Amino acid sequence: MAAVPLTCLACGAALTGARGFRGRDRLHGTPGVYEVLRCPGCGSGRTLPAASAADLAGYYPEDYAPYDESMGPLVRTVSRAIRWWQRRAAFAGEPLRVVAQSPAGRMVDVGCGRGDLAAAFVERGWRATGVEPSAAACDLARRRGVDARVGTLDDVALEAGAYDAAVFQHSLEHTPDPGGDLARVQAALRRGGAVLITVPNFANWQPRRVGSRWYHLDLPRHRTHFTAVGLAAALAGAGLHVEAITTSSSTVGLPATVQYAVAGRCLFPGGLGLRLASGLCVAALPLARLLDRLGGGGDQLHAVARRV
Repeated sequence: MAAVPLTCLACGAALTGARGFRGRDRLHGTPGVYEVLRCPGCGSGRTLPAASAADLAGYYPEDYAPYDESMGPLVRTVSRAIRWWQRRAAFAGEPLRVVAQSPAGRMVDVGCGRGDLAAAFVERGWRATGVEPSAAACDLARRRGVDARVGTLDDVALEAGAYDAAVFQHSLEHTPDPGGDLARVQAALRRGGAVLITVPNFANWQPRRVGSRWYHLDLPRHRTHFTAVGLAAALAGAGLHVEAITTSSSTVGLPATVQYAVAGRCLFPGGLGLRLASGLCVAALPLARLLDRLGGGGDQLHAVARRV
């Protein structure tokens, strides 16, 4: 039987002869070496080897930041302050500003974690559904008013034509089938419903300079590393009309990349150290924005697309 040709998960181009680089898990220390192949068509990256559902589950420890709520009073206070600032900044910027001033409706947050973003929508009067493979994280999200459903878009049913907005906030890069997930969301949206996506920008200058030590690479959890061209192709392939694709500079990206480049690993993977380090990263944001402007774009991609 002939081998199935390896293709780019963003644009579908063949990866035969594609070049890339190797790296390891610098955040949680998952054993193994992983390869990222760069698509000759759209420039996006694909993480190898391919992973089964069981493999993917093993890449996320119980204290993975979007799941973890087990913390002392001081850490909880600092964490809540950071989340408040992040929510405020998120709704003021791309891509969420599209719905920030819209009438409240029904939304789905794919990869909702413990429900931080979906709960912010609930506070604004939205009906929020979350899709999340971690049962513990879903329990936390439900306590915050989110209709959290355990699983992935492979096995969680969404009502057809029922949603006004769908959000992939740093989650589309984790899925082994981004095109399929976008198609499932497209079917769940009403006519004119919006898909709002934020993912790392693989075309940013940082991965070009430091390769596997780029913070947002996050091997092996990130399965697809999108460029703007690749993200546009994935959206169009799912039958969605692309309205805008923009970039921005993340708060933690540059300091964490410098940390990986110097120390080779994350020095503050959790707890109070992580929260304080994340807060201090704000001081480096002006420099990150300047370097991103000189380098051609920020380290985050934002897309707004609609079902027509």
